[in-house]
Amino acid sequence: MSRAEVADEWQRRGPAPTGPLARLGRWWAEEASIVERQVPFTGLYALALVALLLPAFGAANPRLVAAGAVLVGLETIAAFALPWRRWPGWTLYGPPLAQLLAVGLLRVGTGGPSSPFALIMVLPVVDLAARRGRTGVYVAAVGSAGIIAVPLLSDVRAVNSAMLVRAFFVPLVVLVVAYTVNGLTERLRARTETLATLRRMQDALLERMRADAVELARVAADRRAARDTLLSVFDAVTEQAIIAADDEGVVDVFNPGAEHLLGYARADVVGHMRLTDFHLRAELDARRAELFHDDDGVDNPRFLLDALVAPALAGRPDVRDWTYRRRDGSTITVRLAVTRRADPDPRSAGYVVVATDVTAERETARLKERFVSLVSHELRTPISSVLGYAELLRDGPDPLTPEQSGYLEVIERNARTQLRLVADLLLTAQVRAGRFTVQRARIDLGDVVRACVETAVPAAQAAGITLESSADEVVLVDGDADRLAQAVDNLVSNALKFTPQGGRVAVAVRRTRGPIGQALAELTVTDTGIGIPADEVAHLTEDFYRATTATQAAVPGFGLGLAITQAIVASHGGRLTISSRLDEGTTCTVTLPAVTGSAQG
Repeated sequence: MSRAEVADEWQRRGPAPTGPLARLGRWWAEEASIVERQVPFTGLYALALVALLLPAFGAANPRLVAAGAVLVGLETIAAFALPWRRWPGWTLYGPPLAQLLAVGLLRVGTGGPSSPFALIMVLPVVDLAARRGRTGVYVAAVGSAGIIAVPLLSDVRAVNSAMLVRAFFVPLVVLVVAYTVNGLTERLRARTETLATLRRMQDALLERMRADAVELARVAADRRAARDTLLSVFDAVTEQAIIAADDEGVVDVFNPGAEHLLGYARADVVGHMRLTDFHLRAELDARRAELFHDDDGVDNPRFLLDALVAPALAGRPDVRDWTYRRRDGSTITVRLAVTRRADPDPRSAGYVVVATDVTAERETARLKERFVSLVSHELRTPISSVLGYAELLRDGPDPLTPEQSGYLEVIERNARTQLRLVADLLLTAQVRAGRFTVQRARIDLGDVVRACVETAVPAAQAAGITLESSADEVVLVDGDADRLAQAVDNLVSNALKFTPQGGRVAVAVRRTRGPIGQALAELTVTDTGIGIPADEVAHLTEDFYRATTATQAAVPGFGLGLAITQAIVASHGGRLTISSRLDEGTTCTVTLPAVTGSAQG
């Protein structure tokens, strides 16, 4: 029964009965034992027997009175001694029926219709009527009728009209009383069950409330601990500015790193300033126009905040450079990561930004790009001039002596080395500036590799290194043959430079399939060289980076080859991976999208 059903039942049954009748109903309630029901009857019956000792009373038939007393005594002993709870329910009708029989014996033995003890039958009648169902009501009515009628049958000639009326109305009254008692006890029983159900529900609800209260307290404590831990972590970070704000952009966390970076005190910011207050208005307007195609100037703080947090709201990580204005009016460049702070409680939702000062880093990158561009342009012209004049000297009318020819070869070799360096610098500058382009055409990657290997054979033979190549019959890709040849040259020349005499370099091209079945072309360059430390492999494609093994072995180079190769491979939609083991060798793998078709098989 649900709580609502219990409440409806409570309302339907009306108020609970009170007073003596209710107490009587509780006395003969279902949970009352046989002994509890027997004691009142035994007590009244004993009082009746004592009354017979008075001069005003007397027993017309002492034998019947004695038989009734013996029956009550045996019944009382049985009530105490027998295991009534273990027996079927119908056996519980035995004691009240025996009581009715004892009352009948007492009534007949003390004068029959004139006996003053007939009313004792009310107790067994009530006992029977208080039981579940109507059976007890009918048994009580029949039993009371027997008590009234049996004495009349013993002496029919003494029966008069008053006795007949009594014999008719007494059982009828008993029936009505029994029905009434039965109804009251049924209502009381239902009310008791309802109260018990409500009490159980109340206990369950209280237990659930206690459990919920404990869980809420635990969750609240966990959240407080998590927040305190998070704030302590924020406070421990001094190199990055961590700023958290609510859903309207009002700052509620401002760590020491933010104080150091922006020059504001925490007390001046938290609850008083917005995330957008640290930004240049022009940058916010430009970003808003880029995101929402709306270049109208607005002063609504919400619109300005949207320009900053829109990608985070869409679930995309947003890391980009912004300009912060410090408290003293100076500006700095920061790399800003904006994330959404989600929470089931809307009041706790908001944003977290982590700002890192990259002013010096960006300025260094700008100066490096300017230097590379300037140096490459300034060096290219004089080196080209040196090569031109060297060619004129070689082709001049006067023959050169062997010593002069040797000098000229040194000049040409070093000039071409410098020219390649200038070309690499120019290519690096183009990549950095986003001006790097490729001219695509359908080519056989195997042909490109074979040409590069053929060119590198003399250098390999001079260094005492075995250079091998293998390729599938046809491996077609859409790419720039010159750029891909440059990438292969870089990988092969690196392998030769870092492999000692007697080593081996293997170049292979094959067709393969990706994880989802896409056609791929795979180029691998494997050497048995000096290898690279594991913690340095990830840095090999950075500009001007050289591994410690290269510097310790005094291998010449500028650290641009792999960076350029990475840019070429990426521009073709491919991937460059490098694996190496120190003193065992290195494997560079280039994976490019392949062209499917009849030529590919």
